[in-house]
Amino acid sequence: MTLPTRSERDGTELSRRLGQFRHELNRVGDRPTRADLESLLTRARELELRDEEITEELTQIRASLDAVDLAAQIAREALPVVASSEPLAPGDRCHFVTPVRFGRRRSDQFGHLSLTSGWLKFRGAHDISVAWTEVTDVRRAGREIIVTLHESKRVLRFSWQTVSEAARAGVLAQHLASISGSRHVEPSAAPYQAAL
Repeated sequence: MTLPTRSERDGTELSRRLGQFRHELNRVGDRPTRADLESLLTRARELELRDEEITEELTQIRASLDAVDLAAQIAREALPVVASSEPLAPGDRCHFVTPVRFGRRRSDQFGHLSLTSGWLKFRGAHDISVAWTEVTDVRRAGREIIVTLHESKRVLRFSWQTVSEAARAGVLAQHLASISGSRHVEPSAAPYQAAL
C-alpha cells in the first residue's frame, strides 16, 4: 500500500473545499438576496479559496450583486433612459441598447438589442420586434437571456460577451415585461435568476 503524496493530499483537500463552496453556491437557488451573495463571498474566504480557483463563480456572484443593485435602483427611481439610434413610437423610451448574439450557436447572427418601454427589438441580419405584452417569461442563464412568448413554442435567446451585461439586460427585460401587463412574468425581484 502506497500513501498519497503531500501534493495529492493538497489536491484532494482543495477539491473538497471547492466542492463544498459550489454546493453552497447551488443551494442559494435562483433568487439570492444581497445577504446570500455576500455570505458566499465570506464563505470563499473562510474556505481559503483563492480568486483564481473560483474565477467563474466569483464572476457570477458579482454579476448577481450588480443585478440586485439595479433592481433596487429601479424600485427606488425611474428606469434608466438611453439614446436610441432608431426612431421610437410616440411615448416609447429606450432603456437599454447593446451588441448581442441572437441564437444558440456561436455562428448565429450578431446585432443590437434594444429594450424600450413597449418593445424588445433585435436589429441584425433579420430584425425582430416583440411587444412586452407578448412575453410570458424572461430568465437569465449565465451569459444568456431566454425570452418565452405567449401561446408560442418559440423562444428567443440572446447571448452577451459578459455575465454582467446579461444580468443587467435580464433585470431590465424582466421589469419591462412585468409592468407591461403580462400576467405571467414575475416582477424584477428575480433579476439574477438562474445559473449562478
